[in-house]
Amino acid sequence: MSEIDRQRNEVASYAESEGLALADVLNDTRDGLTISQVTETARSHGANVVVVPAEARLAEAYTRLAYELEQHGMRCILLGDPHPATHHGHVLVSLGSRS
Repeated sequence: MSEIDRQRNEVASYAESEGLALADVLNDTRDGLTISQVTETARSHGANVVVVPAEARLAEAYTRLAYELEQHGMRCILLGDPHPATHHGHVLVSLGSRS
């Protein structure tokens, strides 16, 4: 199983345990997602929560991302160990409440 698949499974398990539905999964494998891209994607899906695996590149900007999302009424959850030994996969997920 690849690191990205592992992160997707971890986030999917978290969403299910919290009663949340996955709205979108953003893969950050090359160019690097910006805070504004993540915020706009989450807004377009009407997400309440954005989950960032600690291994994701954007996790390094967690404080700024959380602040920007808060301005739009969304929460940001950092999932996993914030100080991993390696950074292999990069997955971000927007979540919304199940209807």
